[in-house]
Amino acid sequence: MADDANDNGHHPATMTEARQTQWAAVSQERHGGRFWRRFGSYAFARPLRCVDVVMAELEPAASAFPLVFRETAEAGAIEPVALLSLGVAGTTPFVAPDGKWRGTYVPSALRAHPFAAAPAGGTGEMALLVDESSGLVTDDAADQPFFDSTGTPAEPLAQVITFFRTRARSAQATRTACAGLHSAGLLAPLPALPGMEPADTEGLLGLDTESFDALEAGALPALWDSGALRLAQAHRVSLFHAGWMARAQRAAAGQATPAPAAAEQPDAALSGFLDALSDAQDQDWGPSS
Repeated sequence: MADDANDNGHHPATMTEARQTQWAAVSQERHGGRFWRRFGSYAFARPLRCVDVVMAELEPAASAFPLVFRETAEAGAIEPVALLSLGVAGTTPFVAPDGKWRGTYVPSALRAHPFAAAPAGGTGEMALLVDESSGLVTDDAADQPFFDSTGTPAEPLAQVITFFRTRARSAQATRTACAGLHSAGLLAPLPALPGMEPADTEGLLGLDTESFDALEAGALPALWDSGALRLAQAHRVSLFHAGWMARAQRAAAGQATPAPAAAEQPDAALSGFLDALSDAQDQDWGPSS
């Protein structure tokens, strides 16, 4: 991974940003003698509508969020994303007012804040970026140095670079799986999920279930080998999260939630569902795979 590029002005492809950021490529020239601080709150994720996921985290992500698809900046390429909010406007219910993460799983793209990675000049390398508007880039020697006295990335930063390299390998497998679904004609505009307005689906894709269920047996081996079948099944199951996400978002907005029919009455503990989940979530402020 290229960690010595100049500030290229690129926004990383790891998440959809809804707040003002200032991304800069990490370099000895720019960050030598400077420091960074590990984040202690997920407040930075509150305005995010979605975040990309990779195959290495597919099942835990599908167990926590609706997974859908969108086109990337690369022409014709598709990526899976976890929906953190069903609507284009508003904030995610997964971040509590105190900044605590309320979900059962933290997407990997959020774990290395304030760092991200982006392609570096078409070379196949990745530039390590840091959000200089995050408040976590400092001149305080009590924090983590970017580089050691020899100009080499200090050990904590080296761990961040390793994290993104590992994630990039899984991202390649993810692109292969998405390409398998796309080339087989199995993706279509996403229909509105519970809690969504038609405008909320703009730019999002989902599985064309009729085409998928009509696949001939001869098409299955290639889809299996590419990981596309695994991805399709995770996507289909994950969409069932939309119903309770809609209720959580209405509750967070202070809106009354219509009472379900008698046959659908939830357990009394459901009203505290997200907070109960957050109590079970391990605190993990650092990057991990």
